[in-house]
Amino acid sequence: MLWGYAGVFPGKFGIWDGDQTMNMLRFAVKHGFRSAHISLREMTDAARRDQIAAFVAEHDLQLTVGYHGKFFDESLDVLRRQADEFLENLGRYGKLLRVPIVTTGAGRIHRFLREPNLAQQLERLAAVFTPVAQACHALGCPLGIENHGDYYCSDLVALCEQVPHLGIFFDTGNTYLIGEQSLPACRTAAPYVIGTHFKDHHVHPDPKTLTFVIEGAALGEGDVGLAAMFAILREHAPRPERLVMQWEMVPPREMDPYECLERSWRFIRSLPGAGFDA
Repeated sequence: MLWGYAGVFPGKFGIWDGDQTMNMLRFAVKHGFRSAHISLREMTDAARRDQIAAFVAEHDLQLTVGYHGKFFDESLDVLRRQADEFLENLGRYGKLLRVPIVTTGAGRIHRFLREPNLAQQLERLAAVFTPVAQACHALGCPLGIENHGDYYCSDLVALCEQVPHLGIFFDTGNTYLIGEQSLPACRTAAPYVIGTHFKDHHVHPDPKTLTFVIEGAALGEGDVGLAAMFAILREHAPRPERLVMQWEMVPPREMDPYECLERSWRFIRSLPGAGFDA
């Protein structure tokens, strides 16, 4: 199991000050993580490539990368050319970055649109992702689509059933963005989950505004149910020993981010099977 840091509170940590990519990697190493996210575009410059590859090798990191595009705006021919370019770079630089998985998302679209409707959306995504998922699988770094407040996990499972080798990159907190119950959503997604954005939230309804308020929480201290989710993933994910568990930490307003980091690590290390058992 690979624990990593993906965000989402870099300001206090100084990650935005200067070289954001190397700041993120140094932060990850300093605080006990072995994974982070990076753009393959970083590797096209030779000097930059050497710098990042050396740091990855020195600190035994495994970096995830993302495949993204305007999947509903561009023609399939244009998208295939873009995918070919991405896959060429993945094949060229993936081993240097020790890429464990590739993440993706649908983009600026969601299941509640009337045009294209949900069935048309899933058909389009299947056409886009089928060759990419096959190629990523062949390279040993499977493709996973994130639930990003756009689809129910059941929608993504239906997509995975259409696309061989496609998995789910499960965001534990994003379930609330679309009105899902977090634990049932996790159970639905788990047989396809290859990695997570592992984060927690305090949540409550606001009757005055008819909205659902989502606030920050240290990992394990909110309402998402991370301990139960972790147990579900350990039991039902296809490769639980190879799950990529990248934090997205949202500290409560009144909590210092470094305290939130420490409390979150304390929770992670308490999880049976997380790799920190005494």
